[in-house]
Order: sequence, then C-alpha cells, then structure tokens
Amino acid sequence: MSAFRFRLEKVLQLRKHEERQAALRLAEARREAEEARRALEALEAIREQGRDRLARAHGAGSFAGHLQNLRYLVDRLGQLVTEAGAATRAADEKVSAMLVELSAALQERRIVDRLRERSLEQWRVEQARAEQKAMDDVAATRHERMASRRASGERGP
Repeated sequence: MSAFRFRLEKVLQLRKHEERQAALRLAEARREAEEARRALEALEAIREQGRDRLARAHGAGSFAGHLQNLRYLVDRLGQLVTEAGAATRAADEKVSAMLVELSAALQERRIVDRLRERSLEQWRVEQARAEQKAMDDVAATRHERMASRRASGERGP
C-alpha cells in the first residue's frame, strides 16, 4: 500500500500561508484603527477642555490677546480632531478591506482543503478495493490449491 499523496499539497500550504498573512494584516489594521480611535478621543477631550478654558477666560474678562490665543488653540484642536477623524475612518476602511482579504483567503484555503479531503477519500476507496482484490486473490489461490489437493487425493491409491 502506498502512502497518500495530495497533488496540490504545495498549493494548500501556500493558501494556508496566505491565510495566516491575511490574519496578521487584519490584526495590524485593527491595532492601527484602535490607536486612531484613541488618538481621536484624546484630541476631542483636549478640545473640550480648551473650549471650557476659553469660556471661563471669556467670562472672567481676560485680555483680548489671551482670548485670541485660546481661540486659536481651540480652532487648531478642531482641525486636528477633523484630521484624526479622517485617519480613523481610513483605518476602519483598511480593517474592512483586510476582513474581505481574510475572507477570500479562508475561502480559497477551504476549497483546496475540500479537494484534499475528496482526494483522500478517493485514495481510501482505492486502497480498500486493492486490499479486497488482494484478499480475493489469496482466497482464490487457496481455493485452487485445496481443489487441486482434493483432486490429487481422489486419484491416489
């Protein structure tokens, strides 16, 4: 009996490797998206603090130059929040793209896995047939020997 050998084993290994790489890229994209969300949340919190300080300074009758500086900082923080929001959306889109890529890699690997399973099942059936044929041949040979012994025993003395 020969050992099972899948003709597309290298393809299967390649598909598994691609699947692992896609999973790693997805994990990295998720990490980057989480970092972008944390940065956005931090900038939003700082902007709110700046708005509160501006409102308090305005209510306290601070100098115009001080109010202008605070207003500039709050406006700049608003721009940074907008940029961070765009970066977060881009990171989320990358996560979505990596999910699609991983899904495709999983599907491609499963297809080759199913081919391997079918091939293995076919090999098992062929092995069982070969084994059955060998057993039938042994039984037939044994039967022929027994028949020939009986025939030679009947012709004797």
